[in-house]
Parts: sequence; C-alpha cells; structure tokens
Amino acid sequence: MEAGFDGVELHGATGYLLQQFVSPHSNLRTDEFKNRNLFALKLIDEVKNVIGKHATKPFLVGYRFSPEEPETPGITMKEAFTLIDDLIRADLDYLHIATTNAWAKARRGIVSEKSRTELIAEYVGGRVPLIGVGSIHTPDDAAQVLEKGKTDFVALGRAIVVDPHWVEKANDDKEETIIQHLTKNDQQKAVIPTPLWKLILEVKGWFPVKNIEEEII
Repeated sequence: MEAGFDGVELHGATGYLLQQFVSPHSNLRTDEFKNRNLFALKLIDEVKNVIGKHATKPFLVGYRFSPEEPETPGITMKEAFTLIDDLIRADLDYLHIATTNAWAKARRGIVSEKSRTELIAEYVGGRVPLIGVGSIHTPDDAAQVLEKGKTDFVALGRAIVVDPHWVEKANDDKEETIIQHLTKNDQQKAVIPTPLWKLILEVKGWFPVKNIEEEII
C-alpha cells in the first residue's frame, strides 16, 4: 500500500510455503495446522486486518493456487475444490489458477475430458473472479481461455518476458508484430537474471528459444 500498488496476490502455488501447508505430500503436522487449509486462511485474515487498518482506497487480495500435484499423496482436483470453497468463504477479490498449460486435464480425483481450467471455472460458478493462465502466447490463445475456459481474466507470464509490449500490441491490433521467441543473445535485452536465463536455456520447451541455427528449442 505504501508503495502505491492496488493489491497483493498470495502465492499458494508451485511448491511455495502456502502450498506446502495445503499439500498432503508435505504437510505431516500433528498440531492445528494438520487442517491443511488453515494456514492460508489465517494469513488471508491477517492481510485483510492490515488492509482495514491502513488502506486509504480499495486494496485487492487474490490467491494463486496449484490445482494438483504430481506426487502421491498430493493435491488432487477434488481437494482443490475444497480449497476453492474455503478461499471463496474468505471473501477474496479473485482466484488465480497456476498451471503451465491452460488446457491440461486433471491427473486424478476427477475423471473428465475437460481441462482443469474448465473444471475449475465451472466449479467456481461465478462466485469469485477467476484468472486463467498457461501457455498463452497469442491474443487468440487468450481469447480461447476467456471463451472456452470461461475465466474472467487471463494472466501472461512467459509471453511477457519474451515480448514486454505484448499487451500494447494486442490492444493496437498489431498482434503480427508480437515477438514469440527469444534468441540465445537476448538475456541482456530481456533483463533476465543469469540463474533464470540458465534455466530458460536448460529446460527444453519451457520458453521458446531460437538457437544459432534458428531452430526452436
């Protein structure tokens, strides 16, 4: 609030602390926090308490969550729905699905041909605004998540790293000028820290990167 932001997003996804409490894989506690959603709910309460004391204008609170984990035991779609219910009752301003592919299907807990994004949007049922994300590279990709995925918003991650002017180009109907890949010489231009740059080059398929021979890796 002091820095002038309009809200905060609590990161309850991708293995960070909040997800570690929610996860049956990592939460082996025997105290009150064996209730796996409790830590996140207490944190939300405290953040809202601070907002109530210090905010001079509306200040949003969102929550990002991973709908599943690959481990067994691990979070399943069914357990994600229980978390969603608790988060909605906590009166958040929005929820943000964390997935690398918006169209990936559920691993377990629910049998369906629909994607996680579609299943979650249906379950939320308009009770809270929902952000979809995952392999959105073009404006058409974003439109699909909004229309077919039924989310209220889309988030961009890797696409913005590749082209920081993605949104402006989309708004100006210049989507053909959107850059859709990095090259191995783009680290400084893209202002990417060296540890992250090394991962980008090492993890094939994570970021679209052209090598010297102009092939996508």
